[in-house]
Amino acid sequence: MKHHRFKPATLALAVMGALSALGAQAAHAEDAKELPTISVSGERQKSTIPLDLPAATGSRLGTTIREIPASVDVISQELMQERGDRTMIEAVGKVTGMTGGRVGGSHVAFSARGFIENGVTWLYNGVRVPGSSNFSSRVLDTANYDRIEVLRGPAAVLNGEGGTGATINLISRAPSFDKQPFELDYAFSSYNSHRLHAGMGGAIKEDAVAYRADISTNRFGSNVHGERTELDRFTGSLLFKLSNTLKLTLELDRLHDDVEDLYYGTPLVNGRISKSLRRINYNNLTDNKYKSDTTWLRANLEWQVAPDVEVHNQAYYYDSFRDWRDVDDFTYIAGATPKVRRNTWADLDHDHQLVGNRLDALFKGTLAGMDNRFVVGTDINRTDFKTKRNGFPAGTEAPVDAYNPPSVSLSSGTSVFKTLARDVTIEQWSIFAEDQLSLTSKLKLVGGFRHDNFKTNWTYFDQAGAPKESKAHTFNSWRAGVVYDLMPDTTVYASYATAVEPGGSLVILNRNQSQLDLTTAKQFELGVKQGFWGGKGEWTAAAYDIEKRNVFVPDPARPTNRLAVGQQSSRGLELTLGLRPTRQWQLDGNIAYVHARYDDYSAGNPPVSFNGNQPRFVPRWLANLGVQYKPVEALTLGAWARHVDKAYINDANTLQLPSYTTLDLSADYTYSKTTQVGFRIRNATDALYAESAYGSTQVLIANPRTYELSLRMRF
Repeated sequence: MKHHRFKPATLALAVMGALSALGAQAAHAEDAKELPTISVSGERQKSTIPLDLPAATGSRLGTTIREIPASVDVISQELMQERGDRTMIEAVGKVTGMTGGRVGGSHVAFSARGFIENGVTWLYNGVRVPGSSNFSSRVLDTANYDRIEVLRGPAAVLNGEGGTGATINLISRAPSFDKQPFELDYAFSSYNSHRLHAGMGGAIKEDAVAYRADISTNRFGSNVHGERTELDRFTGSLLFKLSNTLKLTLELDRLHDDVEDLYYGTPLVNGRISKSLRRINYNNLTDNKYKSDTTWLRANLEWQVAPDVEVHNQAYYYDSFRDWRDVDDFTYIAGATPKVRRNTWADLDHDHQLVGNRLDALFKGTLAGMDNRFVVGTDINRTDFKTKRNGFPAGTEAPVDAYNPPSVSLSSGTSVFKTLARDVTIEQWSIFAEDQLSLTSKLKLVGGFRHDNFKTNWTYFDQAGAPKESKAHTFNSWRAGVVYDLMPDTTVYASYATAVEPGGSLVILNRNQSQLDLTTAKQFELGVKQGFWGGKGEWTAAAYDIEKRNVFVPDPARPTNRLAVGQQSSRGLELTLGLRPTRQWQLDGNIAYVHARYDDYSAGNPPVSFNGNQPRFVPRWLANLGVQYKPVEALTLGAWARHVDKAYINDANTLQLPSYTTLDLSADYTYSKTTQVGFRIRNATDALYAESAYGSTQVLIANPRTYELSLRMRF
């Protein structure tokens, strides 16, 4: 069993806020107003654009989505079930302007508003894992989530560095004193795939202790030879009502994944996708590894200090060990007997811990006679990261048969195995504030400010003498906006926001890259949010202009190094629509256009200008359209169409992922109050397309047409 280093001093910092709040409560709780009890009965709001619900991913002020001067999406658990979203890749991929998927050893990656990598940030119940946006991302089952919230546009004022394009917040199911049904879900699908979820919750002791527990397990294959994935996850939480004004929630989240013969992609043939190679797996080592074990611990304290004062404290601990062994770089060699050269024989792991605490207070009152909401808080955390790696050497193996690659051990391609390479720490603290001032009942001013300070220390054990490097960053982020209610159901807004991003993944930057400055960004956004037709429809629109300076991109020749790009910018328009004209019909759709480009970028010797080129993995057009029809109350028929424009996979814009359109079909039948059965056809037209690329010579081809039969039971 693996044991990780744990520093008592760091832990003390993490829980200090929780202990101080508990101590203060003992003296003052009896004078405060009783915490409000929120009861949820029946089904949650069915709208796919819940404008009148709050979303903490967009603001900590507790305001509704309508009042936030930004683009915010909420994907509820019910909505994910309706759409048949099995993983968060499928769920987030339906959000306006979002595209991406699994990207080999980089786990999961999305693009949003023209930006990738650190431009899209992941949160786990509001907590960001510092160091790299993609390091903590995995293929995760949707069953354990209450909802997924997505904020499009910069979020540095809320979460610190990163997230210029979007922030994705995965929020687990929570305990409640209300009775919750026992849930049992099972699905069988193509490639001998099985998916099972069981969950339940409710009161342990009425008005004192409640719980929620969910367990999900997946065993699924793919179109690619030999690839087989295991996903196992448990999420459990306990809610303690310590008094009428104080609640404490303790959470445990355990995740395990293990993939046999992970698919890293199919080599391009003359720059094109080859249908004849789509099932071949070149990463078929006999000692192949791709797995991780992750634990999250969280303690959330909610204290109603006074009728208009709320204090929230979250202490958190994250521990993850990720392990790889693979060959992952493939080049096609034409000839009478086509060959493939397998390069980059990798052996590495990540030993990754994070401990921290966030404390904030919300004040509701008046300022100069005007309604005002104000939040102030602080966040302190420490990241510890070690990695063993072999430097990813080029292989000694001769080119192999393109259609019958032999299964060999890693030692057949290289004699170099992993040793300790980096020991990295990131110590970070921040203070933040948000405010909403209602100048009139219709006009509101919204602002936010955040000051961050973090220091990264590297020890490079893979270099002679194990040299050390250190870099400190201090920066301010802010957001200002105005929200105006044209009519009771129609709101317009304008906002300006700033952001920063690290030049690359901080925890694995090479020594000569460790002193990179931060990338800076700014965004202007205009938008409208409206409900219409007596509550039967909602639509939103947003236009934005983003500019990033001091940008860095991976060096194609040495991907662990970064190349400086003077400036990158994007402009775009996003439209989202939800419509329920009758009980029988429901329509959901969105469309996004982005014009992203490099403004100042030259590379090579002699230098070649890439000015005006489109950044990698950024399609100009994205569109989704979902339709549901109920011919009778018990039967729901559905269709979901998705179009993704072409995207380039290199900065020179000479290689591309072709555009594609997919269609998913579904039928769900409610057999009784407790039982529902469903049938789905994904990629019904059997489209051949690649959802992403790994490097510049290979793409990850999506599954062809697949089928699924499911059973849902509620007791």
